[in-house]
Amino acid sequence: MTEAPVRILLVEDNSGDVYLLEKALKARQLSYQLTRYVDGEQAIRALQQDDCAIPDLIILDLNLPRRGGFEVLQTIRSKPSMVGIPVGIFTSSDAMKDRHRVAVTGGEMYIHKPPELEDFLEQVGQAIEDLLARRKG
Repeated sequence: MTEAPVRILLVEDNSGDVYLLEKALKARQLSYQLTRYVDGEQAIRALQQDDCAIPDLIILDLNLPRRGGFEVLQTIRSKPSMVGIPVGIFTSSDAMKDRHRVAVTGGEMYIHKPPELEDFLEQVGQAIEDLLARRKG
């Protein structure tokens, strides 16, 4: 019996980062189903739908076009059906103010995008495994 794929909701505008994230998932041999939104407005509209699919994991960039990652995070955290869904903040920002704001607004993990390919694959893959281990239910 095979395990059902992990349902990942990804809000990321950079196609290169999406490619590397998928490479990190494949390197860890994780079976996944990816739903991607390319900007904050698109993500918020989808999340506000009553029939919005509930993912196993949400990965969210902070620096998004149209509506920022913190607005998306606020929408996620205000939706009762999303309680217990781990949210990883996936960003190139290493600013302490962003890290602090993520901690107080309900992001489970701050995932800094490493500049080196090997580091990216290892660190991002490990962060996703750690987040999946935190799922409730």
